Amino acid sequence: MLITALITAVSLLGDAMLYAVLPIYSQEFGLNALWQIGILLSINRFVRIPIHPLIGWFYTRYRIRSGLLIAVCLTVISTASYGLFNGFVMLLIARCIWGVAWAFIKQAGQLLVVEAIAETNEPGRLTGLFNGITGSGGVVGMVIGSLLSEVFNASAVLIGFSILSVMTFPLLLLIQTDRQGSIQMHNTKMKASIQVVWDQRLIILLSTGFVSSLLFQGYMKSTLSYWVDMRDLSASALLSSISAATLTGILLAIKWGAEPFLGYFAGKLSDKSQSRTEWLTVSTMLGGILFVIISFHIHTFFWMATLIALLLLSSIVTTLLDADAAQYASGSSNKHYVVSAYSMTIDIGAALGPFLGFTLLSIMGNAALNIVSALLLGLCGFMLYRVNKRNRDHNLSVPIKSS
Repeated sequence: MLITALITAVSLLGDAMLYAVLPIYSQEFGLNALWQIGILLSINRFVRIPIHPLIGWFYTRYRIRSGLLIAVCLTVISTASYGLFNGFVMLLIARCIWGVAWAFIKQAGQLLVVEAIAETNEPGRLTGLFNGITGSGGVVGMVIGSLLSEVFNASAVLIGFSILSVMTFPLLLLIQTDRQGSIQMHNTKMKASIQVVWDQRLIILLSTGFVSSLLFQGYMKSTLSYWVDMRDLSASALLSSISAATLTGILLAIKWGAEPFLGYFAGKLSDKSQSRTEWLTVSTMLGGILFVIISFHIHTFFWMATLIALLLLSSIVTTLLDADAAQYASGSSNKHYVVSAYSMTIDIGAALGPFLGFTLLSIMGNAALNIVSALLLGLCGFMLYRVNKRNRDHNLSVPIKSS
């Protein structure tokens, strides 16, 4: 699991760098319209949506190591293409290739985490650890990529990241599992029982996952550099001396730098307290409040502090949701169904985020769009509260049998 997390982190370098530099240095990539940026940052997720079931089928018949080998090859091709080719069409093809690569990587990682959870029963801790390691790739891609793009051109940095991906091929030999990603199927009676018991939980899990990925992984991540660039930072000598791309990288570095610890301990505490749904309820509602706050014209440092709090909170929400999905999958008779369904839902939300974000920004404006985002998160928090309350009332109404 840890080796796969490291491979994932390196594979993310080029993709993460694009989110920081593409909105700022769009002309260097041969782009001339805002909508082109939105499509390029979202098309890879749209590609993943229909192929997730095919990737799931692949892992039922072939080893996880084989899928990761395909993924690394595609990662090298796509990341190198970002640096070698200019123009919307060529970059669009490269982003589609990356979408296929990430589908292989994502499901491989999730299946390995599910296997580990089945052995240790610590979904929060293991998910937080895996997400933290993979998130380090985002830190390096955002910060180092942004800084180096100011010294060298962005194309040279992306080619360098593709070379680093080549260097992960030997790590594939260290993955010891010879098992396929397929799941042990239980008898039909147990399968039907599990589906009936967890049906409602799965619906709420997928709904909340869709909204969180739409806002955190899609909209906020892709438009963050745009937010910073549009913000008047002249009141601060320190902030005004830093470019928008570099400041965006720093903000996301704070998020991903804290993620290994924040996600790990939040997941671990949720394992101990057995109150992951309550944590999700509070976190989503708090996220809605923070979205409202950053919509106002407030003091620069207060705005930055609120933005950082929102970025850190998104890590907690993502970890808790992933842990819930992994725990659900580990107790299911068809883990591939759960992993594929959850991956597709997350990708649909994350794919729509950049496209809708950049499109609606030009129609509604930043403040109105953030308030809509807050309402969506509040709705998710309300649904989680109602389901948690219904389950708690049901448990209290069940009589305790005497021995």
